[in-house]
Amino acid sequence: MRRSLNFKHKRNIPTTPWVLLCLVVALCSIHYVFLYPLHCEPTTIDSLFTHSRTPPSYTPAPVESYVLQHVHELGYDESPAQGCRIWNDPSVSTIHSQLMQYRRDLDEYAARVKAFRTTIPDLRLRANNDVCQSVDMLAGLPNQQLSYTSKAGYVEPLLPPMRHPIFCETRRHNLLNLNYLVHDFGTLCRNLQRTSRIVLVDMGASLQFYGESPALYLMDLFRRFGFPFDHIYAFELKPTEPAEVYKNLPPHFMSAYHWINVGVSVEPGNVLNPFTTIKQNFNEDDLIIVKLDIDTPHLEMALVQQLLDDDELAGLIDQFYFEHHVV
Repeated sequence: MRRSLNFKHKRNIPTTPWVLLCLVVALCSIHYVFLYPLHCEPTTIDSLFTHSRTPPSYTPAPVESYVLQHVHELGYDESPAQGCRIWNDPSVSTIHSQLMQYRRDLDEYAARVKAFRTTIPDLRLRANNDVCQSVDMLAGLPNQQLSYTSKAGYVEPLLPPMRHPIFCETRRHNLLNLNYLVHDFGTLCRNLQRTSRIVLVDMGASLQFYGESPALYLMDLFRRFGFPFDHIYAFELKPTEPAEVYKNLPPHFMSAYHWINVGVSVEPGNVLNPFTTIKQNFNEDDLIIVKLDIDTPHLEMALVQQLLDDDELAGLIDQFYFEHHVV
């Protein structure tokens, strides 16, 4: 599984220490991101490994490790913390030059993604894995400041302010800039089987958003790179007329889109628990992407805990996007 996204406009999210990562582990060879308060106890960390039958296979980037190892010195165990200090003040850490290099690499990666034009609409139909090189936007770029997971390949390091670093320069226009997300499409392509189904489970699926909808951003991104969705399960509690939903939905997603206008259940096995659908209908050859952003912390954390506790479920989910609501 994957990473934490801050999608919503909450003024204290960029600076509060509660949104900083205390632990990143790979569970069952999947990139898994779980957020704890920064004062979590070592026993809490150790207990996570009892849920996994295999050792973690996640390697954090050096800059990510540095932040986690210097929480106190950087002031991230205080509230309010200043998430942008490591980007704006070279004197507060020893990693400023690495951060600036990463920022340049990130700009180059984002430019490649923007300019990309697919030649194969569905990578499951590729003749061989050679074509996967064509969707590898990381080829030739330094990867020293990227984190690595054995199944998903390279991903962006988890760093304050948990947004695009340009947010630290120009906040007004970059609050929802998602171009800091790094996807290793070459690795995802090589893992894809001809019989794989490509699935998005979107918890918190409103398409009415100030700016670009994060769900539509992800749907369009994967489609452009040759990963068209077969099923999109869109759970949304807020009552919305279907006509309004489909007015905002691009036509090419219509055949895959399942609008489920009810709240999710956290009860294991419940038909409205999206994880039930995943476990009953899909397998490890499928590419399964989950977005969790329902603005209800106790329900979100209950679902996250199910991922930690259920090895079978963790083995099915490839990409996990999670906004940790702390206020």
